[in-house]
Amino acid sequence: MSDLNEATGVTDAATPALYLIDCSPLLAEPPGASFQVPEFTLTSTLEGELMQATVEARVDRTNRGVRLIAQVRGVQEGACARCLSPAHADLETHIDEEVLEERHAQGDVERLGRGNSIDLGRIAVESLDLVRRLVLHCDPLCPERCEHCGAPHLTQECPEREVDPRLAVLGSLLPSSGEERGIKD
Repeated sequence: MSDLNEATGVTDAATPALYLIDCSPLLAEPPGASFQVPEFTLTSTLEGELMQATVEARVDRTNRGVRLIAQVRGVQEGACARCLSPAHADLETHIDEEVLEERHAQGDVERLGRGNSIDLGRIAVESLDLVRRLVLHCDPLCPERCEHCGAPHLTQECPEREVDPRLAVLGSLLPSSGEERGIKD
């Protein structure tokens, strides 16, 4: 079987393709034929976070189009939601999807694009988007930020903690630092 070619680099919606492959040579083969896509990497930005992915894929000929089987490993990079320091998360997902020829497609299914192409990069990024962390944190987990001063310590441990003057009277009801709660002499 002949090799699949990279197609023009533009999808049907005139959006630049991330990694477009031409399935025409595979579609000329009988069902059961297969092609190993060379491993590739890509970079994309989703909602202000950088996604870097490595994709290993195989495309198999079916009687209705092609079946895409891929392993996608990636890294999500952005700011930690707690401390705003740079943070990253390792991601991994598996793709097993049939992409149909237009004559066999009904409803909302993945279809071969113009020139019998598939934007494998777009499919890979969309699959990583489904497994990415919605709230990115440092690893190991960073300390909480103080509500009073913004320093990286718990609010209860804040040295600048001041009592609201309106609530100062309630402070007399608390046990002193040497006294245990609930036990009185």
